[in-house]
Formats: sequence, C-alpha cells, structure tokens
Amino acid sequence: MYYCVLNFPSMLKQIIVALLILFPIVNYAQKLEEVKIDPVSHLLIKHTSWEKFTKTGQFNSYFRMSQVDSAYFFEIRIILNEPKPMEAKEGEELIFTLSNGEKLTLNCFKGKKSCLGCGAVTIAGNSSPGIELSYHLTKQQLEKLRINQVLTKEEYAQHKKEEIEHIKLNITSGSIEHELSENSYYQIRKSIKLLKK
Repeated sequence: MYYCVLNFPSMLKQIIVALLILFPIVNYAQKLEEVKIDPVSHLLIKHTSWEKFTKTGQFNSYFRMSQVDSAYFFEIRIILNEPKPMEAKEGEELIFTLSNGEKLTLNCFKGKKSCLGCGAVTIAGNSSPGIELSYHLTKQQLEKLRINQVLTKEEYAQHKKEEIEHIKLNITSGSIEHELSENSYYQIRKSIKLLKK
C-alpha cells in the first residue's frame, strides 16, 4: 500500500503522457460527424469531420464535405496569418487542377467576410482572423474527385492520373493558390466515401 502511494505521481504522469499521445489519433480520425433529418425541412443532412487541408506561409486551412438531401458541398475554413480583411462573394470560384491538366471549378454558395475566429476548428484559432466558405459540388464533379473509392492509400499511389495537384481560391482581393499533397487529396476521397455510405 505504501509503495503504491509513493508511485502514484509517476503512474499519473504515465497516464497523462499516454492520453496526450492517443488524443491526436482520436481527435483527428476522419469520420461522419453528423447525420440527421432536419426537423423543419425534413431533408437528410450529413457532415464529415473537419480535416487539415493546407498549411502555407499565408494561411492554414481545414475542409469537410457535406450533403443536404441530394446536394453536395465542399466546405473550407481558412485561418489567415495576416490580419488583412478577406471576402468571397457568391459565385466566386474555387478551382481544383488535376495532374492531367483538367480543371474542376466550384462556385461559392454564399458570400462571406472574414472575422476573428471564423476559420477556427480548434480553440487555437479563435483569436485569429479567418473565413468559412462553402462551395456547391455537382454529382459529376463529386465523382471526378471520388475516382476509385475502393483503392487503398498504397494502391492509389500508383493511380495518379487524376490526382489534384493545385488549388486556387478566388476572392475579391485576388486569389490564394497552393499545391496539394497526396495526403490532402486522399482525405477528400475518404470524405466522399463517408458521405456515400
């Protein structure tokens, strides 16, 4: 008994360290976060969890995929590294460039202006300027991004013909551009697979 009391602080430290190691795995495991029938419109609504998308000198961003009845949306939250205002008007474009040169153009569903905490997914971004934007996806565009949803990440490494290599976000003050990693595109495919279950 005396031995256990003496070692309680070291055991507590080990438990805390284990929780800190496991927390990111639990917290960032991509999943279907919400599935519900809207009580007013009676439409089916689905949202995947927010996932890390890009990180550059200009901004950090997160994305999720959503479904409202038969309509699909690509949603993005951007945390700006500079406090300058940002605005995207309804209809402005988000352009995905595939490695074969083909471009997929999505249109902003609703105009938005940046504000403090608007791009935050965690507590860390609550005091930073940011913006959340939603882009409508047609079924054809969804299938283009989906490609072959049954491929594993390893199998997909050999199937790059239609991989997204570049993203361009048009806003009123200009545009934001970034090269996408293979992992970012894999996360998009995984989100679509979750919605289509």
